[in-house]
Amino acid sequence: PYTTLFRSVHTYVVTSFATEGDLFSWCESGVAPGLEREVLVQPLVRQMMAAMQQLHDFSIVHRDLSLENILLSKLEDDSLHIRVIDFSMASTSRRFSNCVRGKASYQAPELHMDEEYDAFLSDTFSLGVTLYAVLMKDYPWLSTRPGGCKCFEYVRKHGFRAYLVKRKLRNANLRVADVMSEPLKQLLEGMLHFDPNQRLTLGEGVWPSGRRSVWDEPWLHDVQIGRAHV
Repeated sequence: PYTTLFRSVHTYVVTSFATEGDLFSWCESGVAPGLEREVLVQPLVRQMMAAMQQLHDFSIVHRDLSLENILLSKLEDDSLHIRVIDFSMASTSRRFSNCVRGKASYQAPELHMDEEYDAFLSDTFSLGVTLYAVLMKDYPWLSTRPGGCKCFEYVRKHGFRAYLVKRKLRNANLRVADVMSEPLKQLLEGMLHFDPNQRLTLGEGVWPSGRRSVWDEPWLHDVQIGRAHV
């Protein structure tokens, strides 16, 4: 009798078809930025944050979160279900130094410094950029590299809130601050904080009980409370 030896040289990952494509394509459609869009997007954001929290609790960091790496599928009840994809830059290590990963708009500022950084918190920053982009149909800045983008340098100098007052919506005369609810401003300000020690976490189990997470933010629980602040 012959003995057949199988040698594994490839690993294949097969998933079901994502009917709605990626978040980049999806966010171009739908209602204009404002409260109605916040109500529409909020359930998807909760899914994104829960997915990343779960990955981090499994000791997996993504390091390339973006609109293109989140897919959408429509379920039988017409609700949308997200899937995080593309783990080519993922790691089971949490701390890095001199290691820049991800797309330029999404990179946390500490990636461009010499000090060691926490990839849990840099993933949070990337998710914050993703949230801004899907809600405003535009990127907040093109790069976080020092000197790489005037928009980001304005935020660095004047703060995120001042930037929202100055920034106009794409193809419109409205300012971002005029269409974004106060609870959403608070959430994004926390996720996009320049100082990772002050940045919101995703609620991972490793953090002490006193560290504030995205799940403490009112926007995630009842977006309608922002109506009076729009």
